[in-house]
Amino acid sequence: MKKILLGIVGMSCLIINETIAQTQVSISEIATKVLNKGLLETDLGTYQGSLLLQGQGELALACSDQNILSQAVATFQKFGQKKIDGKGSFVSYKAGGNGAAFLSFKRATSLLDTQVKLGANQMFNQQKRSKEGLLIPGWIDEKGDQVFIDMAFAVTPYMLYAGLVEKNKEYIDLAVLETLELFSILRDDKNKLLHQARGFSKAGKLSEDNWSRGNGWGALALATLVRDLPMDHPKRKEIELLAAEFFAAVIKHQNKQGLWHQEMTDQSSFVETSGSGLLLYGMGIMLEKKMLSPKYNARFLKGIKGLTAYIGSDGSVSHACFSCLAPRNGTKEDYKNHVWIYNDSHAFGPVVLALAQALKVGVVSVDNRVIGKNAVLDTITKVVKTYVKYVPERNQDIAWENDRVAFRYYGPPVRDKVSSGVDIWTKSVNYSIIDKWYRLNGLGLDYHVDRGEGSDFYHMGFLRGAGGSAVWVNNKPYPAETYANHRIIKNTKDEIEFELKFDVWDVAGAKVTELKRIRMVNGTNFYQVTSTFTSDGKDDLIIGIGLTTFGNPVITKDAVGQLASLEAIDAKNGKLGTAIVVDPNQFDGYYANGNDRFVLINAKSNVPITYYVGAAWEGNPLFRNDSGWLKNLQGVTWKELQKIYR
Repeated sequence: MKKILLGIVGMSCLIINETIAQTQVSISEIATKVLNKGLLETDLGTYQGSLLLQGQGELALACSDQNILSQAVATFQKFGQKKIDGKGSFVSYKAGGNGAAFLSFKRATSLLDTQVKLGANQMFNQQKRSKEGLLIPGWIDEKGDQVFIDMAFAVTPYMLYAGLVEKNKEYIDLAVLETLELFSILRDDKNKLLHQARGFSKAGKLSEDNWSRGNGWGALALATLVRDLPMDHPKRKEIELLAAEFFAAVIKHQNKQGLWHQEMTDQSSFVETSGSGLLLYGMGIMLEKKMLSPKYNARFLKGIKGLTAYIGSDGSVSHACFSCLAPRNGTKEDYKNHVWIYNDSHAFGPVVLALAQALKVGVVSVDNRVIGKNAVLDTITKVVKTYVKYVPERNQDIAWENDRVAFRYYGPPVRDKVSSGVDIWTKSVNYSIIDKWYRLNGLGLDYHVDRGEGSDFYHMGFLRGAGGSAVWVNNKPYPAETYANHRIIKNTKDEIEFELKFDVWDVAGAKVTELKRIRMVNGTNFYQVTSTFTSDGKDDLIIGIGLTTFGNPVITKDAVGQLASLEAIDAKNGKLGTAIVVDPNQFDGYYANGNDRFVLINAKSNVPITYYVGAAWEGNPLFRNDSGWLKNLQGVTWKELQKIYR
C-alpha cells in the first residue's frame, strides 16, 4: 500500500490510504484543459460564461498562475470596454460577473474596481425586485411569485464581494438576503435539499425536483457566504447553521463515485457533472472553513476523482444537463427526462471551480484507478453486425455501423454547434462498437481517443461531413438544420434501415422539407440514402451531396458522378477516405464551396433520389496503404452498389 498525502489548508494534515496506480493526474493540468476547452466552447457574455470566468479567477489564485490571472483580468476588462456584451438578465453579468468582483475583493488587481463598483450600483438600484425584496431577472413580473435558485448565483457572490470592496453594508445585506430567502422559499422540508423554482407551472407551486445543478447553485452561494461573509455580520450564525444542515443533506445523496445524479434522490437518473462540480466546490469550502467534520475529506476526494472520470483528454466534459428551468410541469420525472449534453455550456465552470477548490485544500493530483475500473466494459460481447442506435442521452444522436465503419447524425439539442452533416467513426475492428464507445464516453473515456478499435477524429461542425445534403441555388448550398424526428425501420445483424425527417427550411425564398431513408449492410464501406425533397417553389431542384475536406486532400472524380477524397486530417490518426456515388442519369456536375466538395444531382420536388456515401480509414486492415481507398473505388460503380442494395 502506498499513501496520498492530502493537505487541508488551515487544518492538520490527513493521511488517506490508497493504492496508487502508476500514473498520477495533475489537478491543475486537468483544470487548465477544461478551462481552455470551455473558453473555446462558451459564449462568455452569457451566465454560463460568467460561471466559467469565475472558475478561471479562482483557479488562477489557487494555482498562483500569473498567466491565467492576466488572461482572466484582460477578459473581464472587455466587459467594461463593451467588447464583450454581458447578455444575461442580471446587471452583474454585464460587469463581468462574480469572477470580476472576486478578483477585485482579493486585491488580485485594481483594474476592475471601477467596473465592479458601477455594476453593483446599477444592480442595487436598477434590478427588478420580488415582493420579498429579492433581485430578479428583468423578464419576471415583480408582482408575481416566480423565483428560482439560480438567482442566488447571479446575486450573492457579486454583491458580497462588491460590498466588501466598497465597504457597503447594504450590498452585503442584500447578498445575504438573496440566499437566505431563496433557501427559505425553495427548501424541501422532507430532505433539506432545494427545489429549483416557484411559480412556473402554477402560481405559488414549487417544482417537485431536487435537481443537482439547482442545489449546486444554492451550494455555491451559501458556501461563498460561509467563506467570506465577515465574522461579525449579524446573520453569520444563521448562515453557518443553514450551511451545516444543507451540506449534511447533500452528502447523504452522494453515489459510490462521490457524485450526484440529475435528480439527487433517484440514482437511476444520470450522473450530472455540473451539479456535482458545484456541490463539490461548496463541500470543499466547508472543509476548508472547518464547517464539516474531517471525516468527509475522503468523500470529497472520492468526488474529485469521480468527476475527473467524466473529463475527456482534450478537456471536454460529459453529462452536463441541458438548460433547465422547471421543465414541463416541474415534476421529478420531467427533470429526470431532461437530456445531458456533451460539452454543454454549463459543463465547464463547475468543474474548474471544483478542481480549483481541490487545489486550495491540498489535492494536487489524483490516481487514475477510477478510469481503470471501467475496463469491465471490455467484457461487452464482440458481435459482428449492422446496428443503428438512437442515443437520447447524448444529443439525441443517431449512430449506425457495419463491420467496417460507423457514422452519426447529431440531434436537435446541438443545433447551435452543428447542422445536418454526417460524422464518421473510424473502425479497425469488424465487431460492433457503438454501444461500447457511448458507454465509455459516458464514464469520461471519450471516443476521440483510439483505444485499439478506432475513434472519432472527424470534425465537421456546420459542414457536410460524409454525405450531408443541401439544396443548391445560384452556386450556393442551403442545408437543413439537424434532423427533427427519426424512425428506425430495421435493425438486424445483417441490415439496418431508418428514416430522418428535417424541419422546413428556407432556400432562397422557397420552403423545403426532406425525408431521408438510410440503409446499410455488411461487407461494404457505403451506406445508401434515398431522399425526398419537397419544395413549394416552381422550379426543379438541384441537390448537392457533400464531402468535407481539411486542407490538403487528394480529390478524384469521374465523368459520371463518383467523387472521392483521401486526406490525413491530423498528424496522428492516419488517412481517411470518403466518397459519393450518384446515379449517372441524374448527375449534374461537381462544385467546391469552402471546405466542402459537392456532387450535384438533378431532382424534382416530392420525387425520391438515391445515392451512396462511403468512408474508409487506413487504420483498418482492409485499407492499410495510401492507395488502398482510391484503388478500391475503381471497382465501385452505381450499378455495383445497386446490386448490393437491391
